[in-house]
Amino acid sequence: MQGRYEIQALLGKERNTVTLSALDRHEGNLVTVRALIPLKTTARERENFLQDAEMALAFSSDINEPGSIRVTDYGQDGPVVFLVKSEMHAARTDNSSSRPRMVVRVSNDVFQSPANSSPSHDFDPDFDDNMLTQVRPVISKAAVSKRATKSEPERNWLAEGDHAYELGDYKGALASYEAALSFDIVSVEAWSGKGATLLHLGYFEEALIAYDHALSLLPNDPDLWCSRANVLHELRCYDEEMYCYEQALAHDPNYVFAWSGRGMTLVELNRPEEALLAFDRALVLDPTQGVIWQAMGDTLYIFQRYDEALIAIDRALNLEPDNAALWDTRGNILRRMKDPEQAFILHERATTLNPNNATAWFDKANDLRDMKRYAEALAGYDQSLELDPTLAGAWYNRGNVLAAMRMYEDALESYDQALQYDDGLISAWYNKGSLLHELRRDLDALVAFDHALALDENYIAAWNNKGLALFALGRLDEAFVAFDKATLLAPDEPDAWYNKAIALERLGRREDAVSCQERARSLEQQLAR
Repeated sequence: MQGRYEIQALLGKERNTVTLSALDRHEGNLVTVRALIPLKTTARERENFLQDAEMALAFSSDINEPGSIRVTDYGQDGPVVFLVKSEMHAARTDNSSSRPRMVVRVSNDVFQSPANSSPSHDFDPDFDDNMLTQVRPVISKAAVSKRATKSEPERNWLAEGDHAYELGDYKGALASYEAALSFDIVSVEAWSGKGATLLHLGYFEEALIAYDHALSLLPNDPDLWCSRANVLHELRCYDEEMYCYEQALAHDPNYVFAWSGRGMTLVELNRPEEALLAFDRALVLDPTQGVIWQAMGDTLYIFQRYDEALIAIDRALNLEPDNAALWDTRGNILRRMKDPEQAFILHERATTLNPNNATAWFDKANDLRDMKRYAEALAGYDQSLELDPTLAGAWYNRGNVLAAMRMYEDALESYDQALQYDDGLISAWYNKGSLLHELRRDLDALVAFDHALALDENYIAAWNNKGLALFALGRLDEAFVAFDKATLLAPDEPDAWYNKAIALERLGRREDAVSCQERARSLEQQLAR
């Protein structure tokens, strides 16, 4: 490159950049070259890259601390724009500095590990949107270059950014980190702080750019790779997220939270066995991490391995006995194991520990529903919806309880509320249609069944009940088509054959009707054996 930098190896590849190892023929040293990929970047992006590189070079001129990374050159070779970084060749002077704090993502929540190398056990994985989550990695100054400044700042912007971040003032933190970068463009701490702050503010693309800057300065830091992975998770770029975990583990094979983050992503990719292996590895490294035991339990629960899920959740509860979310999950497992009485006791404990958790009240109401204590279940759903009126599942189950109590109009209103917040809730469309048919409002019932079938054209019960509504309206040919579809999808279901026989009888096709009736009787006899 420009007759000076002899490319040796590819160190990494991002969406539009490559990181290369090269030999500086003038100095005889190995350097790192970061270049934009011409076909994946615009002229404007390349121009901005060169401007940033020029500023970084100017700020690096005073950096002489051993172990520091500095920008030593930049330029353009044909369509390729690049910058060159080199390390001062001396041992690092501070090996006792604190490790960066790292983001731990479990389920839909983000938790923080502490500023030392032993992960904290003081997690609160409760589903509380008001929980103050600290995410910003604080990078050791011994691992970063000494701050280079255009002029000595009168205020410590980096410290102000950290303080604002700790208080949850993310806009204030962002302004402070940007001010810090105006004095020190190669501050890994400021770039990573800016990335974490942008992540909290929901500016995911911008957060990714900030972490890319931090990694260009400190590419061997596993915490930065995991922080970048968290941003990619929000962007649903799961393959690239997995690459980040691989990079983190390449630099530190025993990095607990890279293994747990990898496990959670594998769950998203529906690769449960690999996810469980990742959680196993994390827990071998640190069995005191309740949050990872919880992640393993949640994964086993999702895939209906209930006995194993209970073991994992119990391990988490041994570490965090006052964690309401763990009691809630354990209760859900027991309800799935057909023990709603014991599940109810655990959900009572969850709501006592955290009375503002809408999900725990919803799960407690489900136990009461299963025990047919409908009035109490209704009160539980109402409490859940008071805390979170957008909880579609609570509106839906509330409708089912009202239907069981024969409060049909109220049930229909609950189904409508559920569908307002989740119009893809197929069972709500089906139950609404079935209830409307019972109330002889068959035209409205057909609309509901058609919505259900639009979401799943193989929904057997919806075809059958649509046939019943059409039959009630005297639309016999259409009813026959619906019943016929039901028998095609469920040839071993006797009710569908009986309904088809009745439609054929009314259409005057008696021989076909008799054949269907015989098929239905035969299936019933087989089921009775």
